[in-house]
Amino acid sequence: MATPKNIIIVGGVAGGMSCATRLRRLDEHANITVIEKGPFISYANCGLPYALGGVITDESKLNVQTAGKIESWFNVRVRINTELISIDRESKTIKIRDEQNPNTDEFTTLPYDKLVLAMGAKPVLPKITGIDTARIFQLHTIPDLRELEAFIKKTGAKRAGVIGGGFIGIEAVENLKKLGLDVTVIEFLPHVFGPIDADMAEILHTEMRKNGVHLLLNARMTKILPSTGHSCSVFFEHDPENPLVFDVALCAIGIRPRTSVVSDAGIETGRFGGIKVNDCLQTNDPDIYAVGDMVETYNLVAGTNMITALAGPANRQGRLAADHICGRTVKYRGNVGATICKVFNKTLGLVGFSPSAMDRMGGFKYEYVTVHPPNHAGYYPGAANMTMRVAFELPTGRLLGAQIVGEEGVDKRIDVLATAMRAGMTIEDLEHLELSYAPPYNAAKDPVNMAGFVGGNVLRGDVEIVHADEFGRSNAAGPPQAGEGEKKPKLRLQDYQVVDVRTPAEWNRGHLATGANVPISELREHIGELDKKAKTVVLCQVGYRGYLAYRILKQSGFDVHNLDGGFKIVTDGGYEDLQAKV
Repeated sequence: MATPKNIIIVGGVAGGMSCATRLRRLDEHANITVIEKGPFISYANCGLPYALGGVITDESKLNVQTAGKIESWFNVRVRINTELISIDRESKTIKIRDEQNPNTDEFTTLPYDKLVLAMGAKPVLPKITGIDTARIFQLHTIPDLRELEAFIKKTGAKRAGVIGGGFIGIEAVENLKKLGLDVTVIEFLPHVFGPIDADMAEILHTEMRKNGVHLLLNARMTKILPSTGHSCSVFFEHDPENPLVFDVALCAIGIRPRTSVVSDAGIETGRFGGIKVNDCLQTNDPDIYAVGDMVETYNLVAGTNMITALAGPANRQGRLAADHICGRTVKYRGNVGATICKVFNKTLGLVGFSPSAMDRMGGFKYEYVTVHPPNHAGYYPGAANMTMRVAFELPTGRLLGAQIVGEEGVDKRIDVLATAMRAGMTIEDLEHLELSYAPPYNAAKDPVNMAGFVGGNVLRGDVEIVHADEFGRSNAAGPPQAGEGEKKPKLRLQDYQVVDVRTPAEWNRGHLATGANVPISELREHIGELDKKAKTVVLCQVGYRGYLAYRILKQSGFDVHNLDGGFKIVTDGGYEDLQAKV
């Protein structure tokens, strides 16, 4: 019988525990040890904001597994409150500091045959005076949750500042509101959720303001100082004499891979600061694997390695590393970055890259379409429109990304699109997807099909489109950023013959700053009154009637474009500079 492998896994949450349990299922005889710096293993850190707000009423539900259960079910040794100090690759040993000697220089040395690094990432703090004050909290672990809950209860906090408008920050915002706190978001960028487009973010801004959240965008903090009682004062570059005072503040501006000990051992890191791994999750040392938030893996859209700090990929990577350690032929197939977030009564779904993200990255030739389909059959009670934006490569049509903001049904559609991207589908392939239909759940033409129909029309040249951000700037875009240049807006609305084909009643409720109202039902009758030599933009509320108008005018010899997303994206997306004052 072969000598059992000695396998050490550093990190006991998603990737680490997936690796440990998979290893045991494949190899009953291996010696498996999990080392976890904190007091808990396999806990649902994505559920922390909801435990904070009382949505999850029993904190113990966050503990997906316990050390005792892992040891009894899987015969895996678990060492909690134990920190990795160093790795000696030559002797294939690690040094650890455990809970028996937490504050001494006494270390324990453990040998390994295979080492799996699953240490995750640590929260990033802005480099300003006072950020380390006791009044500034994080929400990354269960102890973080307990400290924040205890502080709010002890002090009777009423005013909360959330530093950072990303996924964790916004989830915390909603749940702090559930506790009855007055909440302000402090965001460095012009809009929340930096990876999405500004006009899509504006829909979420509206939802947050509607729920009483204050948004401080383009905010440059300079310092945080203690104020009266337990409160703190946050100072800003734009108004240095008038700080905002909070009873409690939560910092959630991002995370960074935990790589200091690993780098000291000569394990290579990549351009984004994560550990370099091959498609079997091995580092530059074949006996050392790395998984989860600390690694850079292949992004199928970008065609390069990037950090994808998501629970799903981390779990799959841990499982795959275990397979490879046990001699199986496996290959990690990369990521598309599918994410979702609840924002009060709205949901944001995101996969791949947004057009604005691709502009920042460079190297993409793309087009995108924006549609506003209902979540289920419009005649069935409760139907609500979602705003869906799908980007695709030119001229191939390969799917590059999607954003959806809506109520019910966002999760289903973003997952369908993520699956399509994983399969290498094109925008035209979306037209041919067969998706389930019954009036309570869907329309006969699913929203994903609708995006495919519109995008396919664009790709085939059946319609030419123009986007609102080519004419104006969403409120959520803020002032031009460094390096952005003059790329957008690049067109002037007044240089176009604008034909709004909605009804007069719709026109009277709001319209573009220039143009004429010619309802679609009357367009053929009045076509002779339009200037065929003028560059023309047609629009309706969501895009379909504009498409019909485009086809009529194009076949009559007009140089015409349809406004993508219609007037709805102009209003919902915050393009106030394009709207007439009515």
